Amino acid sequence: MTIDRAEMCRRVSVPSLSLQGWIEAGWIHASGGDGVTAFSEMDVARALLIRDLTGPMGVNADGVAVILDLVDQIHGLRQALRGLTLAVAAQDLPVRQRIWAGGARFAGGRGGAARMPAPGRRAHPAE
Repeated sequence: MTIDRAEMCRRVSVPSLSLQGWIEAGWIHASGGDGVTAFSEMDVARALLIRDLTGPMGVNADGVAVILDLVDQIHGLRQALRGLTLAVAAQDLPVRQRIWAGGARFAGGRGGAARMPAPGRRAHPAE
């Protein structure tokens, strides 16, 4: 589902001029064609974050750019981890056990040991 510029401004409670500035800064990537701008639910969430960063939190433009870049990196890493987790889950049990045992060496030094999830369970239940 997509929404237009007016609905985006209403939902985020910002003037159109602010939204335009965020688009020009590359912080929001609108889609659409033929002069029609469309925004996704992901764009709304991102705009709400930008609004909070630039408003009550007082983050300047350079800081917002850094924060958004880090958010994008985290999102990419989570997608990669999800794919890796699915690939590991598709392996036979002995292979999964060796992978998880190898991973425990790395996680153990960071405050916790990696544990292989029970069959049929996700490694990261929050996702």
